[in-house]
Amino acid sequence: MLNNVVIACHTLSDELNLAYALTNCTYPVIWIDSEYHSDPNKLRKKLQETVDSVKDADNLLFAYGCCGNGLVGIHASTANLIIPKTEDCISMVMSKPGEKYERVKETYFLTKGWIESSKSISKEFENALKKYGLKKTKMIFEIMLKNYKYLMLIDTGAYNVAEYIPKAEEIARMTSLKLLLEKGDIWFLIKLLKGPYDEDFCVVKKGEKVTVEHF
Repeated sequence: MLNNVVIACHTLSDELNLAYALTNCTYPVIWIDSEYHSDPNKLRKKLQETVDSVKDADNLLFAYGCCGNGLVGIHASTANLIIPKTEDCISMVMSKPGEKYERVKETYFLTKGWIESSKSISKEFENALKKYGLKKTKMIFEIMLKNYKYLMLIDTGAYNVAEYIPKAEEIARMTSLKLLLEKGDIWFLIKLLKGPYDEDFCVVKKGEKVTVEHF
């Protein structure tokens, strides 16, 4: 049996834990803090350190997409790398088998993981409120989100979405965005754990590097 290790963004913890339960998977998981998403260079450095630290694995399975080219340039120093061929985790949970997800334009996306993240938009708003007050904070967020019209809460099936609608409504109110609720899926994560590793995945052999062409 192959010795596989999963490297996963903590933002996808609910979805990946459900995929584990549904597949009876026992692969060890290395969780990466979601704060690295804010800087692709820091994410790449952290993931490379993680890859380098793994011993005796055949494959490293990434619960990541390309993530703003954060995975491009990673060297498969210790094992083969298996990476979903998606733009990011939003595309991963919104795509359907055999179909590439086309993003709804001018949309800011939320899941339970993103709402609870230390870098979530709600926490950023709360921090700005304490620092600058309501008037200046609203002005800052109007500039930050000037290219957005919608706020989409994704029901991935991995948590009770009803519990997060009030929080999403609160974020929509304070950012003046229209709230949308859409159904997602975890089929990609299930396939990451079970295979096969076909055209839905980048397969980077040990000794090679991840390139833009892989995606």
